Amino acid sequence: MSSLARLGLGTVQFGLDYGISNRDGRPSEAEVAAILAHAVDAGVGYLDTAASYADAEVLIGRHLPAHHDLRIVTKLPPLKADSARGNRVELTMRAMETSLERLRLTKVHAVLVHSVGDLAEPGWETLVEALRLIKQKALATRVGVSIYDEGDLDLVQSRFEPELVQFPLNVLDRRLVFTGRLAALKGAGVELHARSVFLQGLLLMPAKALPQFFAPLRAALEKLQARWAAAEVPPLAACLHYVLGQSQVDAAIVGVNRVHEFNEIAAALSAPPICPDLFEPVEAIDPAFVDPRRWPKAAQ
Repeated sequence: MSSLARLGLGTVQFGLDYGISNRDGRPSEAEVAAILAHAVDAGVGYLDTAASYADAEVLIGRHLPAHHDLRIVTKLPPLKADSARGNRVELTMRAMETSLERLRLTKVHAVLVHSVGDLAEPGWETLVEALRLIKQKALATRVGVSIYDEGDLDLVQSRFEPELVQFPLNVLDRRLVFTGRLAALKGAGVELHARSVFLQGLLLMPAKALPQFFAPLRAALEKLQARWAAAEVPPLAACLHYVLGQSQVDAAIVGVNRVHEFNEIAAALSAPPICPDLFEPVEAIDPAFVDPRRWPKAAQ
C-alpha cells in the first residue's frame, strides 16, 4: 500500500479556524474544492470529518468529486445534557442521518463517538445501542471512537468494543506506543487512525518560536529538529514518516488549508523512508503540553 493510501485528509479546518500555527483562517470554498480534488487524484485513502466541524460536511458533500474512492469517517455530535434518555437513540440516529445527508452519501466507512465523556454519562447505554443500530442498518461499516489518552480508552473498552480508534500520535506524543496499547488494539483487529501528526503545526515551528506556554518542550524539539537538519530531512517529512513508520497505524490524519500544503505533504511521502535513528526517544513529555484540551487559550 502506498503512503498516500494510508493518508487521511482531516477537515476540521474546512469549518473552523484551527491550528496553533494557522494564521490564515479557514480556506475559501473554492480552495476546499481544489484540496478535495487534489486528494482524490493523488490517491489519498481516507477523509476525516465530524458533525461538530461547522459546515465541513456540507462542503465535502458539495465538492467531493464523484469518482472518489475515499473511505470517509465522520463523528457524532456530543449528546445534549438536557436530552431525554429515552430519546437519545432516536437523536443519535437522526444525527447520523443528517451527516449522511450533508455528505450526500448512503453510508460511511466509519462513525465515531466524538466526545468520550458521553460514555461516562447516565444513559450511556443508549449511545451504544445507537451504534449497534447504525451497524445493523448498514449506515457505517465500522463504529468506533476518538480518544485523547489511555484513560479514555479504558472507559471506551468498558462500554463497547470499538472497531476503529482515532488517537493522538506524533514524535513528542508516543504514549500509546510506549505502553503497548496500540499493539494490543491492532492484535484485536481494531483499525487505527493517528491524528495530531504535526500537533496543530507546533512541531513544524522553530523550537525557539514556540509560545511561552510550550517552553518546556523546546529542548526536546530542538534536539529532534537538529537531528533532522543534520540529515537534511524537513520537519514535515520527519513528522509524517515517524507516524506512518508505526506498523500498527492504518491511517495518518492531516489537515491542510491550501492546495500547496497538500502538495508538500504528498511530496514528503514520496521521499525514501527515513532512518529510525532520527526518531530516537526523547525525554518524557508532560501530557499537558501535547493535549490541546489542556492548553490555555492564549497559547492556541
